[in-house]
Amino acid sequence: MMCKVSVLVPVYNVERYLQECLDSLVAQTFDEIEFICIDDGSTDGCSEILDAYAEKDARFRVIHKANSGYGASMNVGLRAARGEYIGIVESDDFADPDMFHALYEVAHEHQVDVVKSNYWEVTDRESRFVEVLSGHAYGKVLCPRKEETKFFTEPPTIWSCLYRRAFLREQGIWFNETPGASYQDTSFVFLTKAYADRFLLVKEGYLHYRMDNAASSVHSTGKIYCVIDEYDAVQRHLAAHPLEEQEKLNGLSAELLYRNFDFTEGRIPMEWYPAFWVKGYPKLKAAQARGVFHEDLKGSMGEWMLQRYLLHQGRKILREGLLAVCRSSPAVYLFGAGRVAQSVLAVFQHQKCEIAGLLVSAVGGNPDNLDGVPVYAIEDAPADRVHDAVIIAVTPRKPEIQQEIFLALEGAGYRNVIVLTEELRQALTGA
Repeated sequence: MMCKVSVLVPVYNVERYLQECLDSLVAQTFDEIEFICIDDGSTDGCSEILDAYAEKDARFRVIHKANSGYGASMNVGLRAARGEYIGIVESDDFADPDMFHALYEVAHEHQVDVVKSNYWEVTDRESRFVEVLSGHAYGKVLCPRKEETKFFTEPPTIWSCLYRRAFLREQGIWFNETPGASYQDTSFVFLTKAYADRFLLVKEGYLHYRMDNAASSVHSTGKIYCVIDEYDAVQRHLAAHPLEEQEKLNGLSAELLYRNFDFTEGRIPMEWYPAFWVKGYPKLKAAQARGVFHEDLKGSMGEWMLQRYLLHQGRKILREGLLAVCRSSPAVYLFGAGRVAQSVLAVFQHQKCEIAGLLVSAVGGNPDNLDGVPVYAIEDAPADRVHDAVIIAVTPRKPEIQQEIFLALEGAGYRNVIVLTEELRQALTGA
């Protein structure tokens, strides 16, 4: 069979969504296509599902390998691919039946290095079209490093494209083989934009990107530096393969680091910030010293970095101060059993700071315990009301409710009461 498109499907412990993904590939209307499924040491039922599809459909090729991360898996797939173009479908996403037929026809007609489309965001409950390419020229062959520099800071959306395989090989563009599955698309997408001479955008969307797979989130401390690792990979490649627009590309990569830096702060817990900044801050300072930031960022970068540093230092002082007060108290109670109390409880448990109980106005309608911590009515708690600390862990956005609770605790004899302000909540939870 002549192969015009090789679709790479990286798979790791995504049994819940895998069949939907594979069924969407079976339904593709394009004949000259292969599906390369790279099983990265899955420990659920993914391996058996993949083998079953390969047995029924000759277009499927399954590669089983020991777990080594997303980047390594994608490189295995790239080496095995035989198609003129490379497509990617993540194993918790799915594609419209005409996705690869439509994209290949456009790519082949215009002889482009990359063709990129919009996409759909989906959950189990809804689907919406995302025009991530809005504001850019559709249907026109362009060279991004010369004509569409703003395009470099768009979200990577690696799976809404076709990449000419010979182009990737000629330019030495591979995935960064860092652990896990976080951000490895960043350097790959940047480099395809940087080195493609012929790039084309289409308005349609064919790929359905899943937003509600909790397993795809970044939850490991080992992944907090991934965005910095991707920046380093881009810098190494640019240095080894210089282009006429080198200075411009250095600036674009630094701006991407800044944007990803800001984005990462919103995804990691507050306690990881100091470690993240220790490694990331020098990268931004070095880029600033080289003067590679665009004019609209040059003047603001120093101020932005100082603000972030002071913000984190201030939050750290608040957080450590509260934890110190609580550790010096005979026992600590939280008032509340809702979402705010749950988030505060999680922080204290992570810090090995024991919470003796949760206080509520009345136990009716509340659970007996929350994550193993007992729930008491104010009057029934076995607390030392003079010395034990009580944190009012309800939403700071309703100060009148906090005041009412404070008065109730004071009336019941509690003397060491701490009100959770919005600033203190953010310092504790990072939210």
